[in-house]
Amino acid sequence: MPKPTSVTLSLVLLMLGFFNLGGNFKMASGQKTWCIANPSTASAELIENLDYACSHVGCSQIQQGSACFYPNTNLHHASFAMNLYYQRMGRHSLDCNFTNSGLVSLTDPSYRSCTYESGMQLEQFSIPYESGGGAVVENGTSGNQTSETWCVANPATENDRLQENINFACNHVDCSPIRDGGSCFRPVTLMNHATFAMNLYYQTTGRRNTSCDFKGSGLIVIRRPSHDNCSF
Repeated sequence: MPKPTSVTLSLVLLMLGFFNLGGNFKMASGQKTWCIANPSTASAELIENLDYACSHVGCSQIQQGSACFYPNTNLHHASFAMNLYYQRMGRHSLDCNFTNSGLVSLTDPSYRSCTYESGMQLEQFSIPYESGGGAVVENGTSGNQTSETWCVANPATENDRLQENINFACNHVDCSPIRDGGSCFRPVTLMNHATFAMNLYYQTTGRRNTSCDFKGSGLIVIRRPSHDNCSF
């Protein structure tokens, strides 16, 4: 039987392995994940991500006439290609980095007849640790998230739905940062403004999975979507 000091040392080393700053967490077994582009990403960078991913994987699904061509936006096409690359490369966190413009999603971004590939469920998945964060232990449609998670708009969301999400969220939270002159006003797109408002509502209401539903247009992600001077 090991001495108490040996047991204590072992526990300390184990904790350091999980909570070392700059280290990784292991996702619970069976957790599916997807990769999408940060809604605030500039068009030029989205095109770079699209070209890079499609040079490694087939992107026929987003060609005109295919199931995932619409909406015909750089954000959606880049997100689809980035996810395809992420899945085919083995779903490692670095495969969804794309110069910090990628977000790992716990919510399936598939919509209508367009299916985002997810592959087999993961046995383990490394999540870069941020101070104050935690390990993701839940993935469902209700209940509380127990780690740092954020809410963003699905890249395929139509403008009417984005505006409805903004109106709903801003009736409950302070959306001054996305007004003219605010720190999150730019980029001036419905996608960026909706994502900020949706996330603020999600955080304010306790990060419940249902608080990021927005009639199926919200995605829960595990990487902070902050950009420039805009903090989420």
